[in-house]
Amino acid sequence: MSTEVRIEGRQVMEALQRVLSSRTFARSERLRAFLKFIVEMEQLGLAHQLKGYTIGIDVFSRGEGFDPGTDPLVRVQAGKLRKLLNQFYAGEGCGETLRIRMPIGAYVPVYERTTPVPFQGDESDIEFPDSGTANAAESGFHHDLNSLPRLFLRNPGNHDEAARIFVNAIRLWRSRLWAVAIASPEERPIYEGGAPHPLHFEMLVESDSQTGLRLRLRHLRSGRDITPSANRWPTSGDILELGAIANQFAGANLTIPGSVYRFCHENALSTGQMKCLDATYRYTLERTDAAYISARRCQQQWAGLSQGSEIITEIPRLIAQSCMRD
Repeated sequence: MSTEVRIEGRQVMEALQRVLSSRTFARSERLRAFLKFIVEMEQLGLAHQLKGYTIGIDVFSRGEGFDPGTDPLVRVQAGKLRKLLNQFYAGEGCGETLRIRMPIGAYVPVYERTTPVPFQGDESDIEFPDSGTANAAESGFHHDLNSLPRLFLRNPGNHDEAARIFVNAIRLWRSRLWAVAIASPEERPIYEGGAPHPLHFEMLVESDSQTGLRLRLRHLRSGRDITPSANRWPTSGDILELGAIANQFAGANLTIPGSVYRFCHENALSTGQMKCLDATYRYTLERTDAAYISARRCQQQWAGLSQGSEIITEIPRLIAQSCMRD
């Protein structure tokens, strides 16, 4: 928790030196220079001079014709600096009680007193619901298809041309989806003790000339529909139109913020891997300290990623690296 008290200049400079000499900043000479410049200027009472133009010239050696309005250099580097500061305070600097921040939209640093957040040790505040898969909290996450929701597409009859085209369009998403796995046509749902796997879903598609497409997304174990009962899409039967509907349906239902993940979260079905993907996606949207810490901790639980010094924000790279290192 932050506290607003007067902070002495000596304490600020000591906190700055710890950041500059850290492993996190070791390979970022430009960002070290950026941070050092803005803190020293603020401490000298020259915060009013911390503008994009001044920083571009004094830190990044731009000429006097530098225009921060057309050249995004300083804004881009400021974003990188904020991200690296988040990484430092979530990792090796987690014990720091005086932290340096650069608010979004400004270049003047601020300083805050905080209660240190433990980086390793007690992870009891992170939930890893058990849905019948491996205990992720104890053994680490593995890139296992059984730990992701799996969608089975019921093939429509040969007479239903529009439904068949739609199903084929959904199958094209197999190589583009990371959060939900689409089963191959020959696969069948897995049953455990007579009941379907808790992460197995089925999509049913029907069409007619009067109402267009009717789409149903059903959770196999509970039999519950997770799409609206009136999930009908008018269509002329045009191939490209059907492809566009498939894209909309996949984006709304088969992605991390989609209906399948929401259903799993609401019903305590989410595995550790799903939680990690969700936390990483939330951080890419929020870019807050709390979101960073949650995503980083989750990634440290994923087998093969625990030794990494960076947070991985790209979902394909996150999965690819975990597969490569496992």
